[in-house]
Amino acid sequence: MKVGIVCAFDTYFDRLALLKEYYEEKGAQVIVYSSNFSHRQKEKLEHHPLVDVMVPTKPYHKNLSIARLRSHVDFSREVGNLLEKTDFDLVHVMVPCNSLVKYVPKHPFKLVFDVIDLWPETLPISRFKNWFPFTVWKNMRDKEIDQADLIFTECELYQNVLQKAENKKYKTLYWARKEEPMKTDVQLRQEEVRFCYLGSINHIIDIDFIVNLLKECARYRRVSIDLIGDGESKNELIQSLKQYGIHVEDHGKVYDQKEKQAIFDRCNFGLNVMKESVVVGLTMKSLDYMCAGLPIINTIGGDTKDFCSQYDIGFHVPHDQIGIAAQKICSQTIMENQMQRKAIQKLYEDHFTKDSFFETMDRVMEDLL
Repeated sequence: MKVGIVCAFDTYFDRLALLKEYYEEKGAQVIVYSSNFSHRQKEKLEHHPLVDVMVPTKPYHKNLSIARLRSHVDFSREVGNLLEKTDFDLVHVMVPCNSLVKYVPKHPFKLVFDVIDLWPETLPISRFKNWFPFTVWKNMRDKEIDQADLIFTECELYQNVLQKAENKKYKTLYWARKEEPMKTDVQLRQEEVRFCYLGSINHIIDIDFIVNLLKECARYRRVSIDLIGDGESKNELIQSLKQYGIHVEDHGKVYDQKEKQAIFDRCNFGLNVMKESVVVGLTMKSLDYMCAGLPIINTIGGDTKDFCSQYDIGFHVPHDQIGIAAQKICSQTIMENQMQRKAIQKLYEDHFTKDSFFETMDRVMEDLL
């Protein structure tokens, strides 16, 4: 059996690695196609050990630009031509690029689309999402997607947004990580509430919410925040927090799991916060928090909101209830926090590990492999 995997963006390589390992364990010869342009770093990507074919791709510098859309279309056309030249049994295409849905051949192989982000829905541009060129961008995906034999979405929320919740072709395949939970050494103080923010601090992060929440919490307890990551809005966040006497510890980029765990162990909560206009049901940072056993402060809807209520893994905070939430957060005891830590780590072990990912693939892919 020969399987092709298409993954345009290096930001999705964690999922790519699991997919490649899964298909190879099934005895398949796997050929991976990806772009030679890093979406994350905005620079040429010469080589990656997961990728067999680096497809030449036009660079772009702004995430919201015509140049970006043209780059995606050119990449998709080239990948479509390459796939037609190889005798595949199955092709697994990670979407976005939305244009891949249009340009990837629909036969003679079995075809799987794997929707791991919704563009333009996940962008904080609610006023413009129904305007040109965003409507064209969206329609590239929506008009052709049902022609696949199977469509994965990385969370259940996406099926609702696409109005496909009742369509049996659509299945949820959650993000997963290879990392296993580590031994913890939790060190909390009852007189202090300490938050952590992990990841890029960019245009989709709700800085105003973070500042207002921590400011309200400071009315009841001493408040600190650990920042792990970078981003164009980080300095804005730091300066805004310092205006209200919030202690900020900036760790920069940290990739080592043991080092991150040590930071998480001294925090009460991880911030899983995005702007209200962003359509997301699950974030990669939340998996880091889950694996580490760190309860979350969550603002995103869909799957993660449901997890908060069903499993008691932290607090879901509507944007108009910051004051109420601050009181609840600051009245939590260390023992109550410890219970949430156990609950969120159990959720990770049950739904977001490599084993759970492979089990879902086995159950859903049975008729295609």
